[in-house]
Amino acid sequence: MLQLIDDLRRQVPDGAPVGTRGQATSVVSTGRGTHTVVMAARIDAQGRRREQFWCDGTRVEQHVLLRLTCAEVECPHAVAVRAQWQACHQQGPAKPVPQRPGQRALMQEIPVNFGGHQLVARPARFPCLTPCPHHAHPPLTIDKTGFDLFEDGQCLAGGVIERNGVRQPRLPSVGAAEAYVLARQIETRVALGEASKSSRPKRGPNRKAS
Repeated sequence: MLQLIDDLRRQVPDGAPVGTRGQATSVVSTGRGTHTVVMAARIDAQGRRREQFWCDGTRVEQHVLLRLTCAEVECPHAVAVRAQWQACHQQGPAKPVPQRPGQRALMQEIPVNFGGHQLVARPARFPCLTPCPHHAHPPLTIDKTGFDLFEDGQCLAGGVIERNGVRQPRLPSVGAAEAYVLARQIETRVALGEASKSSRPKRGPNRKAS
């Protein structure tokens, strides 16, 4: 979205000749739906730059558009604006997003079985200081959904990690938990293979009989 705004500002920069116009259109998909976005800019008769924004055919302010199209679905700013949008357009509650294979609702413990290991993924909420992807507001601490992974009552993985300066759940889905287990199994096999090679007796150079 910010890239689209920047592109439009390059089309119609400040100081452009009077009457200069530009328009940009995009279909934006978020975790809560898809929107058709239209942006227009022009230089008016007084030489001032003007911008207009539409979402699904309805004219909106820029700050509303940025929240409606925000990819951070758990952001309270975005949640509030989406609720107002649905009420104004007489839409029902947002339909659940179809889940990919390996993802399930965060309602109960989920068994994770790999290589004979019986593990359990337990849903949890993790406070994460999160910057707005659209820079529409200062960073917020958002309780994000995720999982802790247990085996025989012992926590193997979970909590939060930091990527590119942003804190987020280490295991945001059951699929991520399964991928974590698979990666650890591959690492173990590689380590065992290397250990087996290093433990084999080394053969010296063959000597010819005199």
